[in-house]
Amino acid sequence: MKILVALDNSDPAFKALGRAVEMAKKEKAELTLMTVYPDFPEDEGGLKQATASLMQMAENTVARGKSEAEKAGIAVKTVIEAGTSAAENIVKHAGKNNSDLIVMGHKSKTGMERLLVGSVAGKVVTYAPCSVLVVR
Repeated sequence: MKILVALDNSDPAFKALGRAVEMAKKEKAELTLMTVYPDFPEDEGGLKQATASLMQMAENTVARGKSEAEKAGIAVKTVIEAGTSAAENIVKHAGKNNSDLIVMGHKSKTGMERLLVGSVAGKVVTYAPCSVLVVR
């Protein structure tokens, strides 16, 4: 079994990681941690530095997740990607790598924010090529 964990630097994401680690132990599953950081055009003023900062935050998030999984005795692979849609990157990665399950946290959005931005979890559930476990 292959489990893909979508991580950001939020409490729900790390709660989802905990659930994925439990499942990986029981199923002797392969665990991959993935994070996606925003991809800005580098020719825009100041955005190159912002992208570097976001990439560093993504690296720190994955390193924290890897450390937590390894403390529990689970070996992990890590993936860090730049993209304009985290949901799209997650879905594509799951498809290319024949993931059996995507595990991710859910951050509640309400009102205008949900209407304008939508939910990454909602998009992943809609388009994923495999089952999705959304942890609250």
